Amino acid sequence: MSAHVSNILEIDGLDTSYGRIPMLRDVTINVPRGHVCCVLGANGSGKTTLTKAILNMVRADRGKMKLNGEYIDSWPTHKRIEAGIAVSAAAAGTFHKMTVEANLKMGAYYINDKAILDERLNEIYRSFPVLRERLAQKAGTLSGGERTMLAIARAVINKPNLLILDEPSLGLAPIMVVEVFEIIRRLCAMEMSILLVEQNAVKALSVASTGYVIQKGAIVFSGSAEEFLSSEYMKNPVM
Repeated sequence: MSAHVSNILEIDGLDTSYGRIPMLRDVTINVPRGHVCCVLGANGSGKTTLTKAILNMVRADRGKMKLNGEYIDSWPTHKRIEAGIAVSAAAAGTFHKMTVEANLKMGAYYINDKAILDERLNEIYRSFPVLRERLAQKAGTLSGGERTMLAIARAVINKPNLLILDEPSLGLAPIMVVEVFEIIRRLCAMEMSILLVEQNAVKALSVASTGYVIQKGAIVFSGSAEEFLSSEYMKNPVM
């Protein structure tokens, strides 16, 4: 699609349910191209359901979704991934019994040209120097912060059109949270389009240009980072 499309992802009036239980209710979100957009909410607010709905792992009952200006409502999960949606999820981001190097190559599974693969790996090593030092180490033996970095590296090695970061700070020590968000800043500087799903509002808004608050499956506030900082939602910054 043409590069003039201002939003990489557009979700309009999305409803989902588990059986008869409503989960997402009239969710409308736009992710600007080349920017970080954050979705903030507590556990059980609907953040994970939203991520799954974007990948069509949860079926939409109503609503429309565009990627790069093209409607993707009828697309199965694999086609959405092939179109450039990549997810880095804290809960299931690495293959623990495989080495760091094998994990990275699994992330680049459809790159058949060795020269391109080597170039992408070298880019990853420059951006994530700690991973170069751990190439032969099994992912399951890494620290929580290192596993998060590996999960992000696996997601970005294919240079996705849209990177979804699902709770990258979850369970990390404060010093590792700082490191992970420094990586997100570097990705932002590269004008990568990122949907950042987080509980830590202060950290998320330090890198995001726009954001949304989701509660009980519904968007209850949206605005620019500046509008968030002066809003009532920042009175309780970890949501």
